Amino acid sequence: MTDHPTRTELLRLARTALGDAARPDVVTRIRKTGKLTARERMALLADAGSMVSYGTIAAVDPNDTGNPWVAETGGLDAIATIDGHPAIISTTDYTDHGGGYGAARLGRLFALAREHRWPFVAFVDGGGSRARHPRNGLGHIELSGAIGPYTLFDGMAELSGWVPTISIVSGPSFAGHASVAGFSDIVIATRGSAIGMGGPPMVEAAIGRRLTPTELSGAQMQYETGGIELLAGDETEAVATARRLLGYWHTRDTGPARSFHNQDAIASLVPSTGPYEIQPVIDTLTDPGSFIELRGGFARALVAGVARLNGRAIGVLASNPAENDGLIDEAAAQKINRHVELCDAWELPLLVLIDSTGTTTRWQDKARGSYVETGLSRVHLRCIVSHQTRTVPLLSVQLRSGRGLAPALMTGYSTGASVPVFMGAWPDAELNRADGYALVRDANAFDDIIDPRETRTILARLIRLLPLAGNREAKQHPVDSW
Repeated sequence: MTDHPTRTELLRLARTALGDAARPDVVTRIRKTGKLTARERMALLADAGSMVSYGTIAAVDPNDTGNPWVAETGGLDAIATIDGHPAIISTTDYTDHGGGYGAARLGRLFALAREHRWPFVAFVDGGGSRARHPRNGLGHIELSGAIGPYTLFDGMAELSGWVPTISIVSGPSFAGHASVAGFSDIVIATRGSAIGMGGPPMVEAAIGRRLTPTELSGAQMQYETGGIELLAGDETEAVATARRLLGYWHTRDTGPARSFHNQDAIASLVPSTGPYEIQPVIDTLTDPGSFIELRGGFARALVAGVARLNGRAIGVLASNPAENDGLIDEAAAQKINRHVELCDAWELPLLVLIDSTGTTTRWQDKARGSYVETGLSRVHLRCIVSHQTRTVPLLSVQLRSGRGLAPALMTGYSTGASVPVFMGAWPDAELNRADGYALVRDANAFDDIIDPRETRTILARLIRLLPLAGNREAKQHPVDSW
């Protein structure tokens, strides 16, 4: 007579049934698309042997004579280490109920991330939350109910500005999934993916037209309009980028002195007149290969990103005269505002490179239609507010132009709460105001005029003097969701 398996053995069988080995047909189908399974994503992001799953068993069915343990479906949630540092990781499983949310204890993990200041990384592709959980009404005893104070939306809002939040999108991501991405500090999307609040069926019901996810809200469009920070070729590249970005959060110290590009030719990168690309200047001043540009397809008059300077993790904000003379329009102002908030929340000192001919804004007029002219809008003034609440130090260098309020939008007001640690200028910088007490920031108010070849050395010396981030007891502010 065959012995009946014990409850522990049945538990092991239920958990094993969740693995990829138990679903070869699903794995084969995913392989054909060039994507990873939910468990492969987890394994690629988390350090080997570090993961502790939450909520893999969702319920028990006392009336099931076969196996009473009911495995959770739709995704995986866990605590693990990434490059040796703890993090919360969540992934939907788009092959199971469309990846609908309902898996594990995400609200519970939000509370742990808030308490211990652990970063949160999520893979979010699927059709949104389930309208009704498939277990409801089946007489199961639920085991993975809500624990802690947060649900999905308020949990993400609570983490904003307190811990890094990164979303990876590698397929259609709609409704609740897109909301998680929208709350995140960084969104990394693979080419061909899509992010939108309403999926194709909802849109078709509203307008009578069926659109593909890419036509509706493709990643390329989102990249060009500021909806996402980074485009990746595939999930493997997206995971590698997420790891790199978390490295700037975890390892912010100066470390040993680093090698860097020869500075003798840096002045030749900036002509005395005319447009030029700012990226080679950034690459020359920062540690080789360390610069990661964020929102590169949006508001090209400003370049924003993170890098290292002599080993120290920093944020970078720079005018890009190759695009409209570096003029700061509303889109560029939004980019400045959010990047200052992001760097302040991640506790990264800011390096600002200024070469802008001023500010501009777009107006709507019934008679003239849409037109652009020199001026400011309320959007521009958000930059001043973000600098007023900024607590991280800032170093600035004006390369050429610095007209109007452009320098103040990029570095803060000259009498504000957090003025730059250093305000340097190159010899070709404009000196266009004689009155040092003028209302707008005095374009002549520099700490020193420096040889371009000495810029890197001066910045590296100063960055080593700045204090490292402390252990904050509360967040300063959230990061703008857009």
